Order: sequence, then structure tokens, then C-alpha cells
Amino acid sequence: MNVLIRPGKLLGTIDAMPSKSHAHRVLIAQKLAQLQGQRKEDALEIPSFSEDIDATKNCLVQLDKEMPFLDCKESGSTLRFMLPVAMALKDEAVFIGKGKLPERPISPLKDEMEAHGCHFVMGNKHQKISDKFKEICTITGRLEPGEYKLAGNISSQFITGLLFALPLLDGDSVLRLTTKLESAGYVDLTLDVLEAFGIKVDRSFSEDGFEVYKIAGNQRYIEPDGLTVEGDWSNGSFWLVCGALGGSVTVRGLDMESSQRDKYIIDVLKLMGADIVIGDGITVTAPNGLEGAEMSVAQTPDMVPVLAAAMALAKGSSMITNAERLKIKESDRLKTVYDFLRKLGADITYGGSGLSLTGKGRLAGGEVDSHNDHRIAMAAAVASCGCRSAVTITNAEAVKKSYPDFFKDFAALGGKVKEI
Repeated sequence: MNVLIRPGKLLGTIDAMPSKSHAHRVLIAQKLAQLQGQRKEDALEIPSFSEDIDATKNCLVQLDKEMPFLDCKESGSTLRFMLPVAMALKDEAVFIGKGKLPERPISPLKDEMEAHGCHFVMGNKHQKISDKFKEICTITGRLEPGEYKLAGNISSQFITGLLFALPLLDGDSVLRLTTKLESAGYVDLTLDVLEAFGIKVDRSFSEDGFEVYKIAGNQRYIEPDGLTVEGDWSNGSFWLVCGALGGSVTVRGLDMESSQRDKYIIDVLKLMGADIVIGDGITVTAPNGLEGAEMSVAQTPDMVPVLAAAMALAKGSSMITNAERLKIKESDRLKTVYDFLRKLGADITYGGSGLSLTGKGRLAGGEVDSHNDHRIAMAAAVASCGCRSAVTITNAEAVKKSYPDFFKDFAALGGKVKEI
């Protein structure tokens, strides 16, 4: 699918969609509660609202089978969460996926799992699954309790997967981080869900200042009363930036107390000169335009595409730093952000671990490719608010991964979107 967007300002109010990050975690905890006989009869039902959530739901259903085939589609969260969870419960499991997912790294989680009872066979042990899907790995052997070590700056998803799995094991475990934790908000979100389901994790710090998690085995997941899924700050940030690019947008349903670190988009937009009003929703305008800023994204990597779009349209110089991990997302996001903004006419430089931009106030417009990356497609749409001519986005169906109704909601706020 290709879409053409004519320049214009977005105005109005929109409800935040459910948080994909929170929903993944709640779904896993609910399934573990069910397997332990602790699921509530009137349990919260989380709707399917993105391809990634569908992937996690389908994988959880597979846990009822003796030898599950877990189709993670293109969801890195699903794969990395389910690797240890499945092997805490099963003697053998096959993981499949599509797109770039089979190429995305699963070490050092793989190495730690192999040191604790699991054996990985990478690639096609079971021959080709289909033309669209590739076998990622087959794993045999139950996960064993013990001492685990992971770097904190590679993927918080590895840490989350183990935090869900280790309480299920027949023995106590310790998970030690060997470097500073990046994307810490995602681990905080995991700990919030674990606590809500009655799982105890003792969090402390080593002499080096790195996190240590002590997890007792044989714990039971118990679904709590009043369970809800938070609004999504990652996707909500696209609308908040649209408000700052000459429009006025109110997003309802975002919790300022959330562990989601992408809520810091509010602080960044304030720093850049936007006006923020928090009431029955969060309203963003910027009547005097935006100013350049420097931002480390070590804790907020998902913010980069939309943040870069805002910086490309701000006055003055901006920098995005500490973005190394964006190279292993759905696309190499440092390169693809650079690519789409440069094609729209931005003054942007791509470096080894970040981006430098000199805002122009206006971009030219043009044709860009999503590179099959949902956040690139959405960021390009946001950038159209500050272009002189139309923006065409090819492979725009990538938004289905996290926000299938994105272009519908864009139009509802006054955006001039046409499928071509």
C-alpha cells in the first residue's frame, strides 16, 4: 500500500491506543496465571490491535501444545520474551518468524539459556515452513535455575523474558546485569506487571552500580482485580508532535505516572518550545514554532523517528545521541530515519551512534519508503505537516505492525490522506 499525504495541520482530540509494550506483558502474565490455575473468570480481555499483539497471543496459545511452533511474525518483543518463557514450560519448541526478525540477534540470551539446560539449533531443522516464514531456531531442554548474567545495554527484552520465566523454575535464580541498564523503563514496566500478578523480584545493585535481580522459584502468577492496559506513549508521541508542528492536538488516556519512558516526549517538546496543557488529556501546540535541542535516546530509542522529524522542522541545530541499538530494529533505524528525512529535504547528517540536524522550518516533500518499518511510515506522515508539497509513503502498510488504524486516525484529525 502506498499513501499520498498533502501538507496540512492536524487539529482535534484522539484517544491513545492501548500500549503494545504493556499489553505484551499482561498477556504473558495472564497466560502463566491460567496455566497455574490462577486466571480470573472475569479476566480482562485484551483485543487484538496490532500484528505484534496477534503474534504474542498466537504464541501463548501454542503453550497448550506438547511441542509448540511459536510464530513470532515480525515481533522482536514476542520472540525475546517467549524464548525463556517457553523453555521454562516445555522440553522442545520451534520459533518461526518473517521479515527481518530471523536475522535479529538473540545472543547473549541464547548463550545464557544454553548455559542453563537449553540447546539451540539455528535455522531449518524442520525444513522450510512456508514461503513467507523462516525457522529461527529449535530449542530442546528445560530452562534451569541458577545465576544468569546479561549486559544491560543490548536489549531490555532479554531481561524481561528471563524475569517472566525464572519465577516458574524449580529453584531460585539471580539475574545480574554486567553494564548500565538502557531502556530501563521497559524493565520497570515488566516489574510493575510482575508485582501486579504477585511475583516477587528482589532488585538491588552490585558494587559497580548495576542491577541485580533475585528471583525465588516455584512462584505462582495470580491475576489481580481491576487489571487494565495503559495508553501507549510510543504511538501517542506521533500525535503530540503533530500538535507541535503548527497544529493543536489533544491525546487522552496517557498516564503521566507510567513507567513508559516515551512519556519524556513531553519534556523534550517543552524544551523545544512547545506549549503543553495537561487536563482531560494532553494538549500540545507550538504557536512560536520549535527550537533545536540535543537528546540522548539511550532510554527512549523508539522516540527517534518522530523526534528527528520534529527536529528537522525546528529552528537551529539539534542532535540525537546514544542511538546505537536502533541498528537492529525492524530496519536500521538510524539509516532509515536519515534516508526518509533527507529525501524530504532535511539538512541531516548520519553518524555512528546518532544524528545531527539543522532545522529548516519547512521541508520540500517527496517520496519516501517505509523500509517495512512501522515507525518510519508514521514519522514520515508526521513530517508531512511541515512540508511544502505532498509526501508519498511507499510500503505504508508497515503501520499494521503496531498501529493498523494510524492513517484512519490521521485523517480524523484533519490529515489529507489518500491511498494510491
